[in-house]
Amino acid sequence: MFDFLQRQAVKAGQAFGVVTYVGPQKDFASSIHIITYNVDQIQERTVSAQEFSLTELPENSMRWVRVVGVHDTGLLERIGQSLHLPSMVLEDIADTTQRPKYEEGEDYIFMVVKVIGYDEEAKKLAVEQVSIAITQGVLATFQENERNVFDGVLERLRRGRHRSKLDPHYLFFSLLDAVVDRYVVALGVLGDHVEDVEETLLEIQTEEALMNIYGLKRETVFMRKQVWPLREVLLSLWRKRKSKHVSNESKAYLREVRDHISQVIETVDSLNDVLTGMLNVYVSVTDLRMNQIMKVLTVVATIFIPLTFVTSLYGMNFENMPELHWRWGYYIILGTMLGLALIMLAYFRIKKWL
Repeated sequence: MFDFLQRQAVKAGQAFGVVTYVGPQKDFASSIHIITYNVDQIQERTVSAQEFSLTELPENSMRWVRVVGVHDTGLLERIGQSLHLPSMVLEDIADTTQRPKYEEGEDYIFMVVKVIGYDEEAKKLAVEQVSIAITQGVLATFQENERNVFDGVLERLRRGRHRSKLDPHYLFFSLLDAVVDRYVVALGVLGDHVEDVEETLLEIQTEEALMNIYGLKRETVFMRKQVWPLREVLLSLWRKRKSKHVSNESKAYLREVRDHISQVIETVDSLNDVLTGMLNVYVSVTDLRMNQIMKVLTVVATIFIPLTFVTSLYGMNFENMPELHWRWGYYIILGTMLGLALIMLAYFRIKKWL
C-alpha cells in the first residue's frame, strides 16, 4: 500500500501529456523486437533504443512491434513519434498503475491490460501492465517486465499458423486471449492452494491456517480487482454498434475473449465464496471447541462447589464440632463427598449435559 502511494506521488502536480515512468525500479535495458510477417514468411529482429527505426511495411504484410521495458521514456517518445501516438497515450503506457481501459482515437486504438501470474517463491500473485496500440496497420505491445507474456502467440506465427490472417485486430484479440489464458493458469494454482487448506481445515485450527485462508482471500480479491475492469472494457466494446476501427468481423474474436473473461470472473467469485465459507467453518469449529472446553470446566467447577463447601465447613477451628471426635468421621466425610460427586455426574448424564 505504501509503495502504491509513493507511485501516485510521482505524478502529483504533473501536467497532462508529460511522459514520466511510474513503477518499480528496473535494472535491465529496454529492447524492441520487430516481427514482420505475411502468408509466406516471418522476419524478426531485435534492436536497441538507439537502433530503432521502422521501414515501410510491405504490401499484404503485418507488423508487430514488441517493446520490453517501459521505464525508458526516451524510447517511448521515439516510438510514439514513429507510430504517431499521442503524448497522452505514451503517458498512460509509462504509468504502470493504470486500470484496464480501452480508447479509440482518429487513427489508433489503445488498450491497457493487466497480466497476472503466480509467483511460487513469494507465494502470491504477480501483476504486470501491458499496453497494446494499433496505428497505421502496425500493432505495438509495451511490456513492463522482461518476461515475454506473448511467447505462445509468437510461436504460432513462427509455425505458420494464422499468418494468413493479416488483420491487426485478429492479432490484437489473440494477445488478449493469451492474457486471459494466464488468468486461468493463475486461478488453477490458487485453486490448488485452496483445496490444500480446505483438506486440513477440520483437523487443524491454528493461527497459521487462519492466516493462509486470509492470504488466499486477499489474493482472490486482488485478482478480481484486476480482472473486473477488463471485463467491463470488453463488454463495452462488444456493445458498440459502430467502431471507427474494429470491424464486425473482428468482433467474432472479441466474443471468444469476452466469454473467457466471464468464466474467469465466475471462477474468481466461486473461489472467494469457498474461502468465505472456510473462514466461517474455521470460526464455527473454533467456537465449538471452545464451548466443549468451557463445558468440561463448568462441570468440574460445579462438582467442586459442594465439595469445597464441605471442606471449608470442616476447616473451621471450633472445639465443639462433634464430628471431630468420631473415630470414622474423616472417612464418612470423604465418602459423602464422593457420593455427592457421583450423584451430580449421574444427574448430568440424565440431562445429557455430558
